[in-house]
Amino acid sequence: MNRKLGFYSSIIAGGCTTLFLIGLIMDIDFISFFVCLLLSWAYVLLTCAFAQYAAEDKKAVALGGVAIAVIYSVFTNFVYFSQLTTVAHQTANPVLMDAITFTPGSWIFGFDIMGYGLMALSTFLIGLTIHAENGREQVTKYMFIIHGAFFPPCVLTPILNVYKQGSESDSAGVIALVIWCIYFAPLMMLSALYFMKSKNRMYTAHQALTKNNHIN
Repeated sequence: MNRKLGFYSSIIAGGCTTLFLIGLIMDIDFISFFVCLLLSWAYVLLTCAFAQYAAEDKKAVALGGVAIAVIYSVFTNFVYFSQLTTVAHQTANPVLMDAITFTPGSWIFGFDIMGYGLMALSTFLIGLTIHAENGREQVTKYMFIIHGAFFPPCVLTPILNVYKQGSESDSAGVIALVIWCIYFAPLMMLSALYFMKSKNRMYTAHQALTKNNHIN
């Protein structure tokens, strides 16, 4: 079951990232917001699956990755569910609407950027715990770790007020998102392959644990 959870959550996360890229290019906010909700749920489940594969001396790091993934999901769910409900139906006070409408530089935009920064930190921690047995899995491991590099800019850009509505930073933000999609979607496909090929790994690990328990 753990292996299947990891495999299917990877597939869903990769598919959502691809759909997000399509929505971004076609400028269809509904698609972008909705699939990012699904992406966050799938990613949390993916971190849970990876945590089950972590060696005992790396469990705490893996669980840290899961915990931070949950915070990322809460932040982004708040953002996207607000856009799909309150903002879409214009059911709040105009003053509140200005605050929660997703535009570069807005209050809620900062929450979204911070959320993805936390996701990057989560991938970094998960990457540290991945046990790679071949070249492809080494690539998966280091792509998770390198993805952590998104954490500092995601935290600092809202603090430094880099994104301002109507400025050239808008187009720069779109380009950054396209680059992120091109990086993250293949990473999720590699994760799916990791779990698809890991049945024997889990069986061997279980045998070793059972043997040690008998010895003790």
